[in-house]
Amino acid sequence: MNYFMIEGTILNADLMTDEIMKEHMAYTQKAMDDGTILISGLKTDMSGGIFVMKAESIEKLEAYLSREPFKIHGIQEYRLIEFDCHYFNSYPAEFFRQA
Repeated sequence: MNYFMIEGTILNADLMTDEIMKEHMAYTQKAMDDGTILISGLKTDMSGGIFVMKAESIEKLEAYLSREPFKIHGIQEYRLIEFDCHYFNSYPAEFFRQA
């Protein structure tokens, strides 16, 4: 399995609609439910998002992103960074819990 950090950058926020946002959220949730996405979130400056994913290959990840609603509608582009996982926190929910 290969691991990736993906940075999304908003190209045109004016194209965003409630319907596209719902499609994006459902698409992301499906990948979270099947264990493909570990974490996903919005950049604090609202310029896009960051997520960590796993995929069998970069080609499979690119195929996933090509069907992402924000990509389809020209709202967001993605930068992929592949990495090798050496260390990890065994309790990610606890790590991200708000104090």
